[in-house]
Amino acid sequence: MTQKKFTQFCLLESVSSVEDFLKQTFHCSSSRLKKYFDKSFLNKTFQARQSLNLPMDFINDGEINPVYEGPAIEILFENELFLVLRKPPDLFVHPLSYDEKNNVLSFLRQTRPELLQVNKIQYDRGLLYRLDFETSGVLVYVKNEETYRFLREHFKTTAKKKIYHCLVEGDCKLSGEFTHYFSSGEEKGKRVLVKNEGLNPGSLKLKPIRFIKENNVTLMEVELIQGLRHQIRAQLSHLGFPIRGDKFYGGKEASRLYLNASNYEISYQGKDFSFGCDPTNFQGL
Repeated sequence: MTQKKFTQFCLLESVSSVEDFLKQTFHCSSSRLKKYFDKSFLNKTFQARQSLNLPMDFINDGEINPVYEGPAIEILFENELFLVLRKPPDLFVHPLSYDEKNNVLSFLRQTRPELLQVNKIQYDRGLLYRLDFETSGVLVYVKNEETYRFLREHFKTTAKKKIYHCLVEGDCKLSGEFTHYFSSGEEKGKRVLVKNEGLNPGSLKLKPIRFIKENNVTLMEVELIQGLRHQIRAQLSHLGFPIRGDKFYGGKEASRLYLNASNYEISYQGKDFSFGCDPTNFQGL
């Protein structure tokens, strides 16, 4: 867990309330203040020469930490529209606060800070989609605001194909399209629940590639149709074939979760783009 950092502000004048002082000094809204401080602190009065202890997360709200000390991130492709990366497993794609480093966007802040001008009001900046912390593979960053807005708003139609590869437990022969129904699954730390009927449908197409007898796993190709939270992981577990390394959904313990985003095909302004990333890091199971 990241240790929170603070800095001290020495007041030159007395203030009738911390809330008024912070609003005037940092030009911030009430909702931003509530995110970081409780009401009793905001209502406090301070005299001149007293110090306020403020979290760096608040002072740098919305900024990306420039420190990256994580694993190497490979650039797969770049043109005037896209920067395509190979995300290693066990790495977050973006932070939830300034204190969080060692994520893909901190890597970009350290190496290509000019790219982070897209979608500046959100922590995920120009990332076209997200990958789970445990998932490796191809990750697309959009380099200009107009393209990003269009692709995000029309992602269901512009993302023509989303192909993943994974290793599932046992000899899996499932093939074809499968549709199940999912709980909202937005609460962090909670498993997504999968049912055979209900609301919030999610579909994927499965194709077994080969059974690896010595490890008792099957290499599967998965075409993701929707892209709900934990969809592939939860759906395969529900079908009786959890992913190797996915203990959260019933898979056996391993050095990593064996799920890789292998190919995304995107259509934009009459052109088709295909970004690929073979699951070479599945070797050495």
